Amino acid sequence: MIKAHHENDIYDDYRLLSIDIDTLARVKISEDINAESGEISYTPHLSPSNYLSRVKTTNIIIAPDGYVVYPQSLYLVSKLRGEAAVKDTRSIAKGLLAFTRYLDSTHYSQFDQDGNEIPPEHLTYKTLTKYEEEGAPWRFAEFLLANCRAKQGATGDEAYSLSTAKSYIGTVIGFYKWMQRHGYLTNDNNHVLTHFNRIERYQGNSQHDMLAHTRSGAKRVYEISNIMKMFPKSDQTPAHQKLKPMSLTHKDLFYQHIDTLPKAICLMLRLCIEVGLRIDEATHFPSQIIGNKDCSQLDVVPIHITHTKNRKPRTVEVPLALYEELEQFKESKQRQQNLIRRKDIVSSQPEKDNIDYLFVSNKGSPYTANTLEVHFGSLRKSLQLIDPTWYYRIHDLRSTYATHWLWHASRERSVAYNYLLDELATLMGHSNTATTEKYIRFMSKFDEQLRVAESKNNKINKW
Repeated sequence: MIKAHHENDIYDDYRLLSIDIDTLARVKISEDINAESGEISYTPHLSPSNYLSRVKTTNIIIAPDGYVVYPQSLYLVSKLRGEAAVKDTRSIAKGLLAFTRYLDSTHYSQFDQDGNEIPPEHLTYKTLTKYEEEGAPWRFAEFLLANCRAKQGATGDEAYSLSTAKSYIGTVIGFYKWMQRHGYLTNDNNHVLTHFNRIERYQGNSQHDMLAHTRSGAKRVYEISNIMKMFPKSDQTPAHQKLKPMSLTHKDLFYQHIDTLPKAICLMLRLCIEVGLRIDEATHFPSQIIGNKDCSQLDVVPIHITHTKNRKPRTVEVPLALYEELEQFKESKQRQQNLIRRKDIVSSQPEKDNIDYLFVSNKGSPYTANTLEVHFGSLRKSLQLIDPTWYYRIHDLRSTYATHWLWHASRERSVAYNYLLDELATLMGHSNTATTEKYIRFMSKFDEQLRVAESKNNKINKW
């Protein structure tokens, strides 16, 4: 039994689709005998287990043409059952999605930093040779390193964190082990995934103790691959250097074209960049407090939200112009039609989330983070045709809000950034101001660079 959750949107990229699957369903073969010819035919069909407790949710990968991507999707389903079963496949799905998109990118010509054309390589998940460096997993690891913030000299634009990059390549290695174990890929000297080394450690003892094997402590054996050795052990990049808020010019370009997106998507992205919401907070933005009071005399409208990270409710400030657009959207014809579908879902499945959210897809459910990311990616592609340097990821909207808020608040009140730390932490929903300090440090560094640039310009102008 498989049930899909999706919105009827048009995509031009690989994407994740959430499905419910009966993990104990069995394939049964029925036998049919032709009465005239006596010929026997066999028909397979899926027999459900009828155990609701065994129905689990996972993601599968869908290609731009709408077909399911195999064997990646099969692997994701397999992770729901057996000894290696996991409770949540989302992180695995994101890693395989990144890998699938990387493989697809090698089927097209690309250009290096000097403008030289790189011919397509046509890598697939089957690309393995007797040299591990030529295989698709190794090449993907090189791509991640080129786009990893923790790697000095990284030349790519994706700006993966080290933990994300290592998680993705770990997922891919697990995927290949599964394929080789179940016979989807040949496992011999001519099809090498990577070479592994076994490392013995004694729990409770220092790894630098040469006599650790003679002391008490449980012996543990680890496997480490040559691919994983490529990655730094830890990310030494300061948190503020990982931030990439939009410049004013790029922010203007963003606003000039954001209206090309569906209205609901446009408003959610604006909540991220103008209010500092996280993606999940925007997709689960409350409806009942919109339009229930006169806010015409306010510059910003305080909105109390409860669907937040770590379930810590907070009050956010929505600019009046955006709030008025939310009011109009709440009463829009399309939303009212989507609410009818949502009411049907809530009435038929009372155990499901029955909160009245402002943004409801045409399937009657809240939008997914993946849907927003796909639309944002589509907008990014169109903006790069205008300005190739416009490269941001969706989480950069939140850092754009924080840094721009600091800039304006500091100048309007004539105070240093440090005096705004607690207020910004409250607006951002940080439980600890240590998390907020990265924005203070970023802006302090920005001001310092600005002063240096002005000083150089003044010296040049004196000549």
